[in-house]
Amino acid sequence: MFDAVVSGSAVLLCLVGAFFFLAGTVGLLRFPDAMSRIHALTKADNLGLGLIALALMVTSGSVSTALKILLIWLVALAGSSSICFLLGRNMLVQEQGGDDVENQTPRDTGINSFHSSSPINPIGPIGRIGPTNPKSPTS
Repeated sequence: MFDAVVSGSAVLLCLVGAFFFLAGTVGLLRFPDAMSRIHALTKADNLGLGLIALALMVTSGSVSTALKILLIWLVALAGSSSICFLLGRNMLVQEQGGDDVENQTPRDTGINSFHSSSPINPIGPIGRIGPTNPKSPTS
């Protein structure tokens, strides 16, 4: 009886996860601009992957396997969020007429005035690591 409940819940979780993957794909194909497409894709796909990972964790035989699946999902979640942020930042800089995307920050539009006027970025350095002018000697 317990195995049937576990199998049924795993199938249900997989189906709901597949629905969110489908919703993310529809958002990617239907939304008008790149920012909303990226938003739809990352949010829906992360939730879909989480539900499928949960289904796999429920059906896995051991705790160590379930923890490995959880770790895989967390790494995919962090990677997807980071890539989405970097792509969105690049698109915003290019929209604003930036030449060298790596060394520029998005211009202040009034929305994030706290972060842009603050001399210290609370998130940390964003951009290239190392000297900003690669032609200058580093002695």
